[in-house]
Amino acid sequence: MSHDVIILLGSQPDLTTWEFPEQVHLCVRRAKELLNEGQAPFVVTSGKWSTSIDTLQLKQPFRECDALANLLIDQGVDPAKILKESRSQDTISNLYYLKTGLLTPRNMKHLLFVVADFRIPRLQFLCEQILGPDYTIDFEPIQSEPSASYNEPQTFKMQKEFLEPMKPGDHEWLAGKFFTAPMYQKMAKLDKEKYQHLKI
Repeated sequence: MSHDVIILLGSQPDLTTWEFPEQVHLCVRRAKELLNEGQAPFVVTSGKWSTSIDTLQLKQPFRECDALANLLIDQGVDPAKILKESRSQDTISNLYYLKTGLLTPRNMKHLLFVVADFRIPRLQFLCEQILGPDYTIDFEPIQSEPSASYNEPQTFKMQKEFLEPMKPGDHEWLAGKFFTAPMYQKMAKLDKEKYQHLKI
């Protein structure tokens, strides 16, 4: 097998229907195919819910990692091959909790992310910064259009500025910064402005 694990990251569902965007379903189907091809022995689903959910004081009816796992099982994936990370609320914490809770304890160093293509530049930067040089990272791009919940340029800029003082691979720098650092306060303000006209 060429990878230790296939990784599926959570994505914010539509706040009125709780349905995932189409790119999530495409990623799940491709992850199942890669698992069946023997690319890795496990697939991990990552995510609790986005910080927006707490900012807007909503109650999401599921954790993203559980919903992704259920989609994989519906596709015929053996539940024994599915691992979960259930604490993260953004891509930075996805990688932090994956690294500290699963990758390091299981000595998983060769990773394959199945991810919407528009997310890859930011994800590649975050992997280099948070996971560090000891990991081999590959991406399986899924051609997709960003849903309304994404603003990649803005998010990339904010996360890059936040992580600028951090030494690559020094994930301990992040401890205690979820989800109270100034970047998260700024994101909360933007979320309130973005969704103020949405009846939810």
